[in-house]
Amino acid sequence: MKSLKPLLNVCLAIAASCFAFSAAAQTASYSLNATGVSQFGSGAYGSVTLTQSFSDVLVSVSLRSDLNFVDTGAHSAFSFNLGGASSASDVTGISFANGLHNVFAVASGTSNSPFSTFSYEINCVSNCSAGGSAGGYVDPLNFTVKNASLAEFGQLSTGSGTAAYFAADVINLAGNTGTIGATVAAVPEPESYAMLLAGLGLMGFTAWRRRESAVRA
Repeated sequence: MKSLKPLLNVCLAIAASCFAFSAAAQTASYSLNATGVSQFGSGAYGSVTLTQSFSDVLVSVSLRSDLNFVDTGAHSAFSFNLGGASSASDVTGISFANGLHNVFAVASGTSNSPFSTFSYEINCVSNCSAGGSAGGYVDPLNFTVKNASLAEFGQLSTGSGTAAYFAADVINLAGNTGTIGATVAAVPEPESYAMLLAGLGLMGFTAWRRRESAVRA
């Protein structure tokens, strides 16, 4: 039995490492599944992926191949909720695939019809595109929220209209503009499930080791 101790200790260390990694790299995905624009058709219009990177959350928004982001003024390029101690100043690194010539900023939220009121919004402040020949901004939209957690994003918009976790102003290939939103809760990504299993494995292994120690005693 003594010969197994080094192996058991290694297994315990590996399981503990997986558990620690899970706290630093959890991922959740929201589907942009709703719209009031009939010309966009049905189905998923894109997704919002959140990745916990230690004390920060990395946000990446991807759109369906026939859609681009716009900022029409009546809506915001992207709207989101953020609870806890985070603020607009914690949002950094806003970028689109082809938006380097534009300047984007975060402001306190407003209604992004028809998806109610969000706490924050990303807007263009110079060299803005409302679509048309400019074609809008190509996804993905990426930004980082410092000192945040995934749970801070898990709240619905409030006020009149349809409650949603996120909303985006977009344009399709035919030039139709409008808002899409995420109205369903987040789905954990496969790596999050794997990390959960690693944590459960660690708990099971610890319980087994205690039983073995009690038998030897």
